Amino acid sequence: MPDDMEPTSQKQVTLIPTDRIRILNPRVRNRRAFEAMVANIARIGLKRPITVAPREGTDPLEYDLVCGQGRLEAFIALGQTEIPAIVIDAAEEDCYVMSLVENLARRQHSPLELVHAIGALSARGYSHPEIAAKVDFSVEYVSAICLLLDNGEEKLIAAVERGVIPHSIAMEIARAKEGEVQQALAQ
Repeated sequence: MPDDMEPTSQKQVTLIPTDRIRILNPRVRNRRAFEAMVANIARIGLKRPITVAPREGTDPLEYDLVCGQGRLEAFIALGQTEIPAIVIDAAEEDCYVMSLVENLARRQHSPLELVHAIGALSARGYSHPEIAAKVDFSVEYVSAICLLLDNGEEKLIAAVERGVIPHSIAMEIARAKEGEVQQALAQ
């Protein structure tokens, strides 16, 4: 089990000032779900601390958020100035990747979030096999999404995500050299 996934009882929990935490990979949440989270934390408290990593060279010490954006934002909404956190030793790049993977591990991520996460990992220099291993998809699928992103093929990505066309066909359409052929295939 990765270090950041160990049970909380095996990690030391520290109170961290909420204004010293930087969200590396922010995401937009459903307003109703967020309000329910805030109400739940107000009623019964925080069930699981957030995870952060200290950011080198900051004075006063600041932290990069690894996981727990919703919990952090709920604490801030409740006027709390500190939040229980597990502090891990990780570079900023590692924190970003762990945050992406954490977001993808959620059961109800949208296909668009997945596409953007794959694109973000690719932009950070990860190979298609490395990305595939992190997001638990085939290398072929990751390669297709990266090709479509690189070519600005938002309509094809949407069609793949809706299940209208397979990713292999979308790749062929994106690779087509002549605009008319590509338009005919897309229709």
